[in-house]
Amino acid sequence: MRNKTLFFLIGLFFSTTILLTAIEVVTFNNNYYDRMFSKYEITKVTGLEEGELSLIIQDVLAYLKDNREVLDTEITDEEGLIRPAFGERAILHMIDVKRLFVRGRQIRTISLVLFISLVAYKMIKDKGWQKKLAYVLLITSSTSLLLILLLYILMQMDFYKYFTYFHLIFFTNDLWILDPNSELLIQMLPEGLFFDTAIRIALTYIAANLLTGIFSLFLLKMRTNRTTLG
Repeated sequence: MRNKTLFFLIGLFFSTTILLTAIEVVTFNNNYYDRMFSKYEITKVTGLEEGELSLIIQDVLAYLKDNREVLDTEITDEEGLIRPAFGERAILHMIDVKRLFVRGRQIRTISLVLFISLVAYKMIKDKGWQKKLAYVLLITSSTSLLLILLLYILMQMDFYKYFTYFHLIFFTNDLWILDPNSELLIQMLPEGLFFDTAIRIALTYIAANLLTGIFSLFLLKMRTNRTTLG
């Protein structure tokens, strides 16, 4: 039971690290947003130039990375007046979003440290750690693939439904409900963009797990060949 629990934790910490890394890699890719702005014609929706949109999203991402204390981005309106880019509700909502990302990075760091620590422990205590670790990673990657594929199918069927569930689970207020007619944040980041982002994260996570599974099979094959030769 002790070994089963240990290997379960190794798989859990590994999967958590990979998932949160996938979210980070996709979310903080500036070039990705430039492509999405072009795809959804955000310049027409907002009346802002591509360069302005790029600078604004850079501010937002810097804020979510905790490199800015306040999201105080300003823009020049049609009358030439400088005003805050985002409304009060949007700024308050982004405080909650930033908190999620900060906690996510903390959880990822803790998960990675615990994963490495437990693997190191098995390396010291168990001579057959390579084969057992390969099995654990293979099972973990296979399970993760099944779960993420299920989620992928659900998102394809009704993304708005599960997008709403996500907000109801992770936020304790309704600040995430913004007026698309007046709020720049929601104009820049429409539902379609969030759908594309979720799919991209899922595909990145799938790719990482496929590589893990292939690597695990390679280790098992090497181990089997050594045993045969021995």
